[in-house]
Amino acid sequence: MNTFANPVVHLSTEDYFLNIITETDTGWVLQLPDTLRTHQTELEEILGRVFARSPRSRENFALAQQLSLNWCFSKLRQAGLSVEDCWQSKR
Repeated sequence: MNTFANPVVHLSTEDYFLNIITETDTGWVLQLPDTLRTHQTELEEILGRVFARSPRSRENFALAQQLSLNWCFSKLRQAGLSVEDCWQSKR
């Protein structure tokens, strides 16, 4: 009988938070941590206003990614949570 252990995936904090926003053929997709998901509409509105008249480009995606990261870190601080706590809950 063979048994296989679940592989352990070690993501760095940077890798984890870079996956908060991804790009698909139809647009950007947000995948916020559980602790921030109730505030997702706020981030969607900010991104919508900032990039409403901008063409899709690699540079704009990088800016959207940075804006999303900054927003997440700010929201975590407002809630009194650390980035590490949020990250640890998703490992």
